[in-house]
Amino acid sequence: MSLQLKICSDGRGSWSVHGLSPLPVKHLPSLSASIDYARKECAAAPATIELFIDGLYAVVHQERGWPRRLLASETAGRGSPSGQ
Repeated sequence: MSLQLKICSDGRGSWSVHGLSPLPVKHLPSLSASIDYARKECAAAPATIELFIDGLYAVVHQERGWPRRLLASETAGRGSPSGQ
């Protein structure tokens, strides 16, 4: 069985994770922190993750262990011509 999670931007710089407990976990500081929190709390169990980011909607399916990387590192591509 796969978990159903939602990670949402609140539009004021904080994030929430829905689906791990009856009430959402709010006021997480970043998308990265939200993903890390969700992965840790569900022990990287299989999950379908809905991302709501400033009007963007994306769905990601993660297998056990969450092998897909959802975010690039913050320094990836900086200073290189192809990183623009």
